[in-house]
Amino acid sequence: MNESGLPLEFKNHRFMIDIYNDLSPLQVILKAPQVGATTMNVLKALYVASHYDKQIIYTLPTQSDVYEMVGGGFNRIIAQNAELKELVKETDTMEHKSVGKGLIRFRGTFTSKQAMMVPSDLNIHDEVDASDAAIITQYETRLQAKADGWRWYFSHPSLAGHGVDVYWNQSDKKEWYITCNECGYEQVLSWPDSIKQGEYSCKSCGANITDDERRNGEWRPTSEGSFSGYHISQLMCPWITASKIIEAKNDPSKTEQYFYNYVLGLPYAASDDIISKEQVLKNVLSSFNSQEDRVIIGVDTGLPIYYTLMNKEGVFNFGTCEAPSATYDPYAHLESFLLRWPKSVLISDQGGDLIGIRKLQAKYPGRVYLCFYRRDRKSKEVIQWGEKDELGKVVVDRNRMMQLMVEQLREGNRITLNGSREEWTPFAEHFANIYRVKEETPFGAEYQWERKGPDHWVHSLLYAMVGFDRFSGMPQVVGELDWMDGMKVGRILQ
Repeated sequence: MNESGLPLEFKNHRFMIDIYNDLSPLQVILKAPQVGATTMNVLKALYVASHYDKQIIYTLPTQSDVYEMVGGGFNRIIAQNAELKELVKETDTMEHKSVGKGLIRFRGTFTSKQAMMVPSDLNIHDEVDASDAAIITQYETRLQAKADGWRWYFSHPSLAGHGVDVYWNQSDKKEWYITCNECGYEQVLSWPDSIKQGEYSCKSCGANITDDERRNGEWRPTSEGSFSGYHISQLMCPWITASKIIEAKNDPSKTEQYFYNYVLGLPYAASDDIISKEQVLKNVLSSFNSQEDRVIIGVDTGLPIYYTLMNKEGVFNFGTCEAPSATYDPYAHLESFLLRWPKSVLISDQGGDLIGIRKLQAKYPGRVYLCFYRRDRKSKEVIQWGEKDELGKVVVDRNRMMQLMVEQLREGNRITLNGSREEWTPFAEHFANIYRVKEETPFGAEYQWERKGPDHWVHSLLYAMVGFDRFSGMPQVVGELDWMDGMKVGRILQ
């Protein structure tokens, strides 16, 4: 039973089942409020304490938050369930709960004394973004004596690069994928693409998305990381209508940040720190690309492999390779591009399956390059091509190059996407999943581009642009420059 004495239900909260069952040592949930997370935290804490005999520290921002949560939530859930009463029979105060051989301690985060001299096997940090980050770090030192110390973080986010978003960016970033019954398209509901004419709608065919379709999704990782991560937005919740989402967006008393944090369950980034799908799509031009000039192929490896093709006339193709099988080799797919355009050049990241790409590199010397993201603070060059023993390698300042690419797309009329808006929409959606955060370093404040969802075509375009800069026959760029013709500023090397 929950704190009100009502049975827990998982018809509308089906997305919570996997999270209840997840006992990964490192977890993070990026969430909108009122999705059932606090009840889950209580039950999981009691379960872990009783079944694993763990000592747990459960933090909330302030001590008054502790008393409100323990008195209004934790104690009431225990009171409604006879089995839980049996577990919590000895020490039972507002700050300590003995659970079998385990123990749960409740602490605030606005006094360092709270974090001292308290051993822990598991730290559960609730409402991370309203907590004192320095004190949460001190709590982590309580785990240092444990080789297998667990850490769980839960919060609605605030700003990009702050609080719970720090841990989210170290996670596998699981999203709730739902399937359109009309066309079979699998998608993550997002604003504004998933709401049309006041109803939830399919991003592909435009058909209405039903409440049952929203209920019957599944969690899928969109990244790799040490944390098991989940993103819960109100768009996933079957009891929240599309009109409620629109009402929240249009509420004049609420800020844009409120909508991102409390409705979408996302960290907020200012307009200069994001690029929207619409900003990308304004570069679409329904012009014919003859594909006669040298073609540059940008490849983001992984499962699947993503690619983008461009030449002087524009970016004319993007797609993915199938998963490898007994009858299909994705690298043979990439090789077909090299064969079709004998002067083409392929630039691939070096983070995926290197065997396949290195075979292509050996077979097509001078035409296949591995791209490494690296920051060289001593150099002003964004792109550095390897020489002598480093031939076949290119080093790119990731964040500066990404900033140049984003600025070109925002400005429009610099990067042409040949085709129709419908064709390029999936490509543009990957750009809507990146955002810029400010990071304090020993060298001063720096900007870093992060992601909140799939961004593979972002990188495949970036790699294509890197190759285009050198092999298109156009002026190359050095420093903080535009990379295409019509450059505004900078030093040009002919």
